[in-house]
Amino acid sequence: MKILNKIPKSFVAIATLAITTMLGVAGVSAWGPERPTFTMETPASYPTFNSITNNPTIGDERDFVRVGQINSDITNLGNEVEVIPGKQYLVYVYFHNNASATYNDSAHNHAGVAVNTRMSSSFSTVLTPESRATITATIKANNSNPIAVWDEAYMTTSYPKVLLRYVTGSAKIYNDWKANGSIMPSSLFTEAGTLVGLNELNGVIPGCEEYHGVVSYVLQAEELKGTIDKEVSTDGTNYTTSVDVNPGDEVYFRLTVKNAGDVALSNATIADAMPSGLELIPGSVQFSANNSGVWESLSDNLIGTGYNFGTIGTGNVINIIYRAKVVSDIDCGSLSLVNTATLVYDSESSTGDSDNSSTAVNVKKDDCPEPDPEDCTTNPALPGCTTPPVEDCNTNPNLPGCDLPTEIVKTGPLEIVMAVVIILGIGGAAFYLLRTRRTLKTVEDVVTGDGPDASIAPNASTTPETPTTPETPTTPEAPTTPETPVAPTESTTPTESSPLTPAGFSTPASAGEPNFTAPTVPEQPASEAPAPEQPAPEAPETPEQPTPENPTPEQ
Repeated sequence: MKILNKIPKSFVAIATLAITTMLGVAGVSAWGPERPTFTMETPASYPTFNSITNNPTIGDERDFVRVGQINSDITNLGNEVEVIPGKQYLVYVYFHNNASATYNDSAHNHAGVAVNTRMSSSFSTVLTPESRATITATIKANNSNPIAVWDEAYMTTSYPKVLLRYVTGSAKIYNDWKANGSIMPSSLFTEAGTLVGLNELNGVIPGCEEYHGVVSYVLQAEELKGTIDKEVSTDGTNYTTSVDVNPGDEVYFRLTVKNAGDVALSNATIADAMPSGLELIPGSVQFSANNSGVWESLSDNLIGTGYNFGTIGTGNVINIIYRAKVVSDIDCGSLSLVNTATLVYDSESSTGDSDNSSTAVNVKKDDCPEPDPEDCTTNPALPGCTTPPVEDCNTNPNLPGCDLPTEIVKTGPLEIVMAVVIILGIGGAAFYLLRTRRTLKTVEDVVTGDGPDASIAPNASTTPETPTTPETPTTPEAPTTPETPVAPTESTTPTESSPLTPAGFSTPASAGEPNFTAPTVPEQPASEAPAPEQPAPEAPETPEQPTPENPTPEQ
């Protein structure tokens, strides 16, 4: 085919291998969008890119991005490649307007010609075993359908970190026209992309297989690898990863920092964390570059905050030494003092990469006093030792604060019944006392005439005051006398009666309080009658009415 005559010999194998090996891997890569497909025998009637499925050069055109390692003999292209640092890799992007040549002429108003055709590409710059690199290419035109098509290829590695760098000037276009071999501008690696073309890069691509082309570029795989190794020694000559020392001894540390990759390490900072139990000997930090044997003083800031060495070029080595002392105040027994040195650096494509290394200083303190033999006093947990009980208010009531009850008194049904009986008894006694006092007060008021129930006060000289009572008082017996006493009538007007018969008593009109009328008192002799006694009523509800004692007048 014509295109192979225009590509340099080193790329002829590329196209040839693509013809023979890529048919079986077309479905591996991720391409898009979904779109109508065509064949070489039945092309499209409008501009559309990379939609033929039986292209004799690459097979299914939808899988149009390939990548492979460049070798002196042959370059294998595929959808995925394993990357080795120090090697170069070719990225291959195929483009073809699938419109039939019939629609390129003026009779069809050049309906099959794609205008403003652009290509853009991108690739991952950092590659690790955990994340593969992706290579993407997009082809688009103003009047194509769809407007844009895209495809991907992939790169993997087993190395800790690999950087992918574009080899400047390697992006070129290959076709059978005057633009063949032209260097593509750097805008190829922008989102907008760059124009492609036949005789010039003007974006005009007619329809038909003879107008197809390839854009390729080269990636350099470079390992990013900064390393740091730390060793310790007791004499400054024999270094290893750990030493055995005694309290108060001095130890020597050596750091070896190396750029073992293919990329310069920028902003390289080295720091060593000194553990408790080791003390830096001030002024002992020194460094030497590239094993020159010339040592220079370095800031003590290396221990703690760290020291920034700037850029460490590829293959460069920095050696650092310093001394430290094991403190004397260490507990008896064995102790391992581990300290770690760290290298942190950046690169053009990565920041914050690091490496670290550690050593151990094993300290043993033997000259320790023998511990006192254990007994039940120093170790009550020994077999046969009895642990004294803990004193509390139950075991020792004399302790401070033990005068207070330590728990609530427990009650049962019997205690509850007794409490209810006591409460009811107290309540009944209080009620009885209150009622008795009220009744006594009422009686006193009636006797003295101060109460509302006394209608007529009795004669103070001859008749005693009778307290109010709800019951009819019993008529006292008249003493034996020659005269027959006259009983009172039901009339409210009193009649003349014997001096020995109580006068003025009448049956009350109702069952309420008794009524009293003024009695007719017979003329008394000159001697005064003694005042009758008024005993206090004994019953609280109905006090007993005392019978007044009237002396018998002398005849």
